[in-house]
Amino acid sequence: MAESGSKERTAAQAYLEVAAAHGIEYVFGLPGTSGQEFIGTIAEQERVRFILALHETCVVSMADGHARVTGRPSLAQVSTLPGTANSIGALYDAYRDRSPVIVTSTHVDTRIMGRDSHTEGRDLVELTRQFTKWSWEVHRSDRIVEALNRAFKVASTPPKGPVYLSLPSNLLAEPVVGETAKAKRSRILPRIAGYPEGIKEAASLLADARRPLIVAGSGVATAGATEELIRLAEMVVAPVVMEPRYSFLSFPTSHPYSFQIPERQVSFKLPVWGEPDLIFAVGCRLIREYRYLSEPAIKPETCCVHIEEDPGEIGKVFPVDLGIIADAKSALSSLVEILPACLGRSDGSRQAERRDCLKKAKEQTQVELEARVRDGWDATPIHPARLVSAMDKLLGRDALIVNESPTSKDIIMSKFSFTPGRAYFSNSSGGYLGWGLGAAIGAQLASPNRRVVACLGDGSAMFGIQGLWTLAKYRVPLLVIVFNNRAYMAVKNQFKGSEERIRLAAQLGADLVGPELNFARLAQCFGIFGQRVERPDEIEPALERALQESGPAVVDVVISQKSRKD
Repeated sequence: MAESGSKERTAAQAYLEVAAAHGIEYVFGLPGTSGQEFIGTIAEQERVRFILALHETCVVSMADGHARVTGRPSLAQVSTLPGTANSIGALYDAYRDRSPVIVTSTHVDTRIMGRDSHTEGRDLVELTRQFTKWSWEVHRSDRIVEALNRAFKVASTPPKGPVYLSLPSNLLAEPVVGETAKAKRSRILPRIAGYPEGIKEAASLLADARRPLIVAGSGVATAGATEELIRLAEMVVAPVVMEPRYSFLSFPTSHPYSFQIPERQVSFKLPVWGEPDLIFAVGCRLIREYRYLSEPAIKPETCCVHIEEDPGEIGKVFPVDLGIIADAKSALSSLVEILPACLGRSDGSRQAERRDCLKKAKEQTQVELEARVRDGWDATPIHPARLVSAMDKLLGRDALIVNESPTSKDIIMSKFSFTPGRAYFSNSSGGYLGWGLGAAIGAQLASPNRRVVACLGDGSAMFGIQGLWTLAKYRVPLLVIVFNNRAYMAVKNQFKGSEERIRLAAQLGADLVGPELNFARLAQCFGIFGQRVERPDEIEPALERALQESGPAVVDVVISQKSRKD
């Protein structure tokens, strides 16, 4: 009998009570045969909506995209060993990019555990542990509420990240007694203020530097500190580059102090500006290496200040002169308050000289970019810069780009104007493909009044193509643009040797031809508007037509195989 003031319900009902208390609107899932209790329970209520997908990569990626837009934990529900194993890659993406996804999985009935039963895994927690902040298996139904509240707390505590819970299926049907813990009692305020003396020293180093360079990380965007970063850059008069292999864009590319650096051959030497004497890194991992570099990206003589909320990232590879544990919002807010006093020591001539230098650097960068894209502008296959320029022209001022087109990322950053109202995120190219379509669906569901555009490479898209079914079923008004270069270009660009050797290698391991992939036809098979574009003059009409759709639309654009060097 329930105690006075308590109520009895099943553990599955208690699960959904916790989810609703934490503001969960959707559970993204693929329940499997062990999920009947969960699905039956969610069907009996209306506060939390279930979004069905056809593969666990899509499930977790949808939750990931939703979490990246809202900044709050999201829920993904999978099933036993097969579902957990299929979710690992997308869980890895979420872990690398600190996305607060909570993955719950049913497990086999506790009464048959250890008998090598159907879909049983020896240790689901161990399987997921290296890709999560916390992994756990609940062994008592009356502990499910406690575990879920803890999962929300852990996922949302800086540095954020995914959590995994294994829930034996029979526990979900068991009755539990007690009040659902209040969600606000599981929340922690995310701000970490920097040590005041350290902030003062950072301001002094910035003020005294001759050629400072600001390296902005994804943490600036996720902390909501872009405005503070802009103010800092303008006060110091310093160029801003994004950290190599970033997932969120933290500084508008339309700003005159915004510059791009190569991600695979990292160099902080900018045109005209030259080598920095101070690297000021904030909200970032600083450098995530793609391959071995014979020369260090940060010169030993370069002074380095690193502000980051995760102390493990500071000085992890490259030594720093000043490391400050703080979130980007708190640190930048403090810096812009005290910098004027430090900058007041100079006569202003240094800032004026820097402005002139940055103007020349920007002009040179633009001239070099235009020279690179001019060749082949009217040719077929279509130059990717031509496609991105059309996107820039036709998409609204509040567009959100979700990108999983790895070899087109540089041209998107160069030819699409990311003004303060426009936003961008991607996975940080961890190598696990198939994330983009699901993430864009989750992002669109999280921001129904915003135009979300998924930019997918043809190779990447095929790893998560099951997402088209979910897109069609729920009529999610997402625009998908496929950058179809008919190859795994990230692979093809790495082949070395003679043209014949590269051709043979590409035929074996990179070219996606014979047959070619036609994503417009694939979309049409699901009842989604799809159009293939093969000539430059077809781009704008196709995009305009897709933008008129009230539901989903796929535009498959056949682009040239431009390498990163182009």
